[in-house]
Amino acid sequence: MRKKAHRLTFLRAAALMILVASTAAKTWAQNYFDENGGYFGPTEESPQYGGAYYTGNYTSPFKTYLGKTDAEIQAKLDELWNHYFKGGYNQVIYYESGRGEAYIKDTGNNDVRSEGISYGMMICVQTNHKEEFDRLWNWAKAHMWTKYGEWDGYFAWQNSTAGVMKDRNNCPDAEMYFMMALLFAANRWHDARYMQDAQYILSRCWKNGSGSLFNEAYYIITFQPYNACTFSDPSYDLPAYVDLFSRWTDTNKDKWKNATTATRTHLYKSSHRTSGLFSDYNNFDGTPHSESYNRNAVKYMYDAVRCAMNFGMDYYLFGVDAERQQVMAKRIIDFFEADGYSHARFNWDGSGPSESYTLGQVGSNAVACYALMSTPGYEDIIRKNLRMAWDARLMTGQYRYYDGLVHYLSMLHLCGAFKIWKPEKEIPTRYQSQYHSIITGIKSPATFSDSRAWYTLDGVRLKGKPTSKGVYINNGRKVVIN
Repeated sequence: MRKKAHRLTFLRAAALMILVASTAAKTWAQNYFDENGGYFGPTEESPQYGGAYYTGNYTSPFKTYLGKTDAEIQAKLDELWNHYFKGGYNQVIYYESGRGEAYIKDTGNNDVRSEGISYGMMICVQTNHKEEFDRLWNWAKAHMWTKYGEWDGYFAWQNSTAGVMKDRNNCPDAEMYFMMALLFAANRWHDARYMQDAQYILSRCWKNGSGSLFNEAYYIITFQPYNACTFSDPSYDLPAYVDLFSRWTDTNKDKWKNATTATRTHLYKSSHRTSGLFSDYNNFDGTPHSESYNRNAVKYMYDAVRCAMNFGMDYYLFGVDAERQQVMAKRIIDFFEADGYSHARFNWDGSGPSESYTLGQVGSNAVACYALMSTPGYEDIIRKNLRMAWDARLMTGQYRYYDGLVHYLSMLHLCGAFKIWKPEKEIPTRYQSQYHSIITGIKSPATFSDSRAWYTLDGVRLKGKPTSKGVYINNGRKVVIN
């Protein structure tokens, strides 16, 4: 009976979200587009769930719970960008290296990780910093990307700052962020080259055996594809991303669809029934997995911090797995409430606390609170977690890289600044004319010297008529190729 009542509560909350979004559509439809013609609004189909993918509603909980204004939220986003991308030597993690390239530096280990560059690209596309996005992608392509053999389509996880590969193996969370950032960039900035690169990586994730990013029997992401790896890392479970891959990929659609369901289930099984914590490595059934080279892999350590952000993100972007994600959120937030938000590392069951609560946890656990926002009695706890995320001092010093990035990504989610940038085919008919009026005014045709040639919107001259979908310049006008 309690379960039925709980589901009715969620359904009412979801229905309210849908009603609010549909009622507001006429008055703030223009807000579904950015100045590039990038679209993040509702779907054509009738909303099945209360997630932003269906409704286009990205209202920040900083506004609804803390009363922050749009100006204050934008100032916070500017502060984050200026600190980590443009700040002083003790703040910045973004470094330009010439030749149109840049990297994100792991300041604690003095090297470059595929994880960091992919996170940086996601931050850039969500904050509309195309130049920095291109520099990071140029670096990754030049120094990390493999396009042959078993590692075809993957990225070396560790390089020197000079670009030399230190380890050709990959870490799959980076591939997940690379693919998602490229798809968003293709849709937001109307550049077919990003789409081509994203589709290449997507097509290489399933290799029918050794080397697959996802285990082909369980459809769950592996810790590493090498030698048909038989265990996972639950912080690589990104159900919202896998859901979008299943919709936008040109290849292996059935496999990505199966992986969407399997990813949500694996993330749920990875949550300890009492503590709500996750282990760094685990088996495909969700139980902790031990490796001789990492004695702490069975514990809630560094990677596992991101799991709360992952299910919180999926909750507000889709809401498909809302009931189980509410359970996960209750478990982990109740646990840290009891701990007083004091400790960072634990055994899977919550015993053996050590080290101090981190900035990454502050952000990630605040995102998990999305899944509690329709649950009575959690208002003050949600407000507490949001306030901690908002008030947190940004990271400085040698170890600013990891926790700084996790908190930054979390703040994008909490500021309403992490949006699903959709392809043109998902723009509803009622918004198509608005879309075309925006993209045809992006850049004056007079700036292109040869009207007979084909150009990208950035002014790159092509060898001939493009064969990929996108928006181009030809004969003095914008041309949409479908």
